[in-house]
Amino acid sequence: MGKMLADNVRLICKEQGKQLKELAADMGIDPASLTRALNGNARLDTLQKIAAALGVSMKSLFEPLDDVEGFIRIQGELYKFNSRTELDKLLNNNKQ
Repeated sequence: MGKMLADNVRLICKEQGKQLKELAADMGIDPASLTRALNGNARLDTLQKIAAALGVSMKSLFEPLDDVEGFIRIQGELYKFNSRTELDKLLNNNKQ
């Protein structure tokens, strides 16, 4: 599970054009602490800070990311999605 966390965080950072040291700064922690959390047993509060700083759910940090991920603009508003499920929800919530 730790590898999935680290891989997902790195992938989300890459998508957002953010480096891990920037994520750590956004979280208010040292980059070395973030690296240790990603490669070891992260505490719940650290996971919450990671998710908040990335603007994603905690669940998305631990689930396999689908082959569908990215950003979509709906009615002038930009949305990020990490799975088919999230994309479906965005599309269904914005139907008129």
